[in-house]
Amino acid sequence: MHDPFIPPRLRDYKPSLRMRRSYGGSRLASRDFVRSCQTPMLVLPDDTDAHAYQTSVDVASLAPNAEVNVYPWNKPPELKARTITRARNFLKAHRPATAAR
Repeated sequence: MHDPFIPPRLRDYKPSLRMRRSYGGSRLASRDFVRSCQTPMLVLPDDTDAHAYQTSVDVASLAPNAEVNVYPWNKPPELKARTITRARNFLKAHRPATAAR
């Protein structure tokens, strides 16, 4: 039985050799994991095979400390610039205490 969190078009997804080397294989997470994840996350929705829009929406709605950005976030250039600023502010706001020194 497949995890319903994984979009049907990605259920038989096999990561490329490059991706396996870069990320150690598939990084798909269950709904229960996302629901319990306390790590702050900034969700930038996309709609590609590797980053399905509905998955972004699901993660943003399930994760207790998720912030979601507008979609599309990279066009026009003014919107991309605002997204970069938001990402920088998010990272500054969620910097670990040891890194803030």
